[in-house]
Amino acid sequence: MPRRSVLSATALAAVLLTAGCGGGEGPNGAEEPVPTAEESANVSGPDTSSPSPEVGDRPVGVPQDASRKSGEGRWTGASAAPALKDVRVSGHDAYDRVSFEFADGVPGYFAEYVDTLRHGGLGEEVRVTGEHRLKIVFVGVTPRSTFEDREGTSVVREIRDLGVFEGEMGVGIGVDPEGDGRVGFRVKVEENRIVVDIAHGRADPQD
Repeated sequence: MPRRSVLSATALAAVLLTAGCGGGEGPNGAEEPVPTAEESANVSGPDTSSPSPEVGDRPVGVPQDASRKSGEGRWTGASAAPALKDVRVSGHDAYDRVSFEFADGVPGYFAEYVDTLRHGGLGEEVRVTGEHRLKIVFVGVTPRSTFEDREGTSVVREIRDLGVFEGEMGVGIGVDPEGDGRVGFRVKVEENRIVVDIAHGRADPQD
């Protein structure tokens, strides 16, 4: 092979090798550097983290509705009507719970905020600690349904027995929420228990 042909083949191979090892050209013709392994590892994809389980200012599951609520009762025993056995108060992260346990089923109920609490039989005003007053009436209970007044939590301040009159038992709950306004509550009925969950604060104070 002539000497010139050998030199041309060698030069061509060098050019091809350089092109194969380089980073390629950028949009302006300049050679682009090949990213290192560390630089490649720092490139992040789209954010796939779960959204925060918040609605307004409170977690999902916290009662928000402060309107009147009611429900029907059901009898499971041989007695004429359910009888209240116990009242319990428990605190949770964003709401407090008042549980009413009955024997022989559960009575009907209605629950609402009122301006004044009154004793069912005497009609006298009953005062409770707390800015707001939530009244619960159990419809269809035995006359022996009663409990001792008790203190609760920093939000559910006090629970008072308003007496039984003509088969209806009244319960007054003093509520002192975090912030202004009446907070939401919900009522859940189980086999022998009625549970009232009361939120610590409102989802949106401007509502």
